[in-house]
Amino acid sequence: MNINKIFSLFKSPEEPEETISQIDLSESPVIWIGMFKRLITNYETFAKQLIKFLGDANPDLDVNEIERASSYMVYDKAYNHLFKLDITNETHLDCIKLYSDNTFKETLNAALIYFESVEEYEKCIFLKQIQDIVNLS
Repeated sequence: MNINKIFSLFKSPEEPEETISQIDLSESPVIWIGMFKRLITNYETFAKQLIKFLGDANPDLDVNEIERASSYMVYDKAYNHLFKLDITNETHLDCIKLYSDNTFKETLNAALIYFESVEEYEKCIFLKQIQDIVNLS
């Protein structure tokens, strides 16, 4: 049963069709910056407490390995959001400048430290470029 067909029977012929526009916000530089900040901030507060709790609950659990794997997953996912930014695009640069608060600065710094520690220097280069834009704004 198609509900739209049923409701279309009740429209008057001179009544115009209503169009609904949809905007995909997941493809916005503001969302990418926000997801980057949220992933790292939430990881720093919640996930580390959860890992400690699991380690206390089960002493046989290799907490260091879980923390290493979870850190990689979080920082890599956060980086992938930020990597969508085009630092040659004026709109993207404006978004970086507009949303460069203390939290963004702290999460950028944490990501730089993390990727330096795992020797992923290509990611460090991109993050450093973003950090320079933030510091100049």
